[in-house]
Amino acid sequence: MTYAGGHMFAYPVRARTAGFVVGALGALLALGIQRTNGQATAEFFDYPGTALKGMASAQMVVPLQQCRSICTSRSGCVGFDHRSDTGVCRLFASVDSAYDSPTFMAGTRSLLPGYRPPSNPPAQSSAVIPQTEPALPDAPDVSGRKVTYRTIPGDPRPIGWVYINVCTGAPVDATSLRSAVNDFVFESLRLIPGRIEQFDRSTTPQCANVPKAIGYASANAEEWRIGAALQEMSPILRPLGIGTRADGKARDQTDRYRIDIWLSHQ
Repeated sequence: MTYAGGHMFAYPVRARTAGFVVGALGALLALGIQRTNGQATAEFFDYPGTALKGMASAQMVVPLQQCRSICTSRSGCVGFDHRSDTGVCRLFASVDSAYDSPTFMAGTRSLLPGYRPPSNPPAQSSAVIPQTEPALPDAPDVSGRKVTYRTIPGDPRPIGWVYINVCTGAPVDATSLRSAVNDFVFESLRLIPGRIEQFDRSTTPQCANVPKAIGYASANAEEWRIGAALQEMSPILRPLGIGTRADGKARDQTDRYRIDIWLSHQ
């Protein structure tokens, strides 16, 4: 009876053990596939406790995820680092090297040569191809002044357009002003500068006035955002002698949020 009883219970135990082993192997294989797939589509190689050395193209104070998203949206950004205690985010146009720094988190589109491996190394079976957000097509606009831009995943800020209008003979460098607006991270709106346009001073009434930035919001927009954006823009405009004012909600406004900067004579 003991022998028979041993057979009666031995088979179920072995079957359960075999089933457990098969299930565990299946789970491990699935986990391996998920990790490989995740690495194959990684946007950046992550380097915790790392600061970068190279040519920084922009610096701002934002959370880590927003720092990563902004770098993701810029094709010329090859890497970023973020300091946790100050919130300073640096975007890099080129990366020369890296060094250990406990308060930093870095991400690069390519592996750092001569440095320790990232926390998400590439799969050995295939090369990692960075994926970028597709550029949105030009929005329909009769003036043709809008430009393409990339979405920033998770960015809650509405889009606002900035149009720089240059009156003939204006002493301000419009190209540098456009770059300054483009590189600044505004909190109230994501402001995108459109193409610069020239205006004849003798035939354009706005050119007879002092330099100014005028903000508009459409009827279905939040008017306070324009005032806040102009206030954030003041440090850029004030040294150039450009005043600001929010004209509230404009009629027949095709853009939900819009700022017109008029560069005229001082």
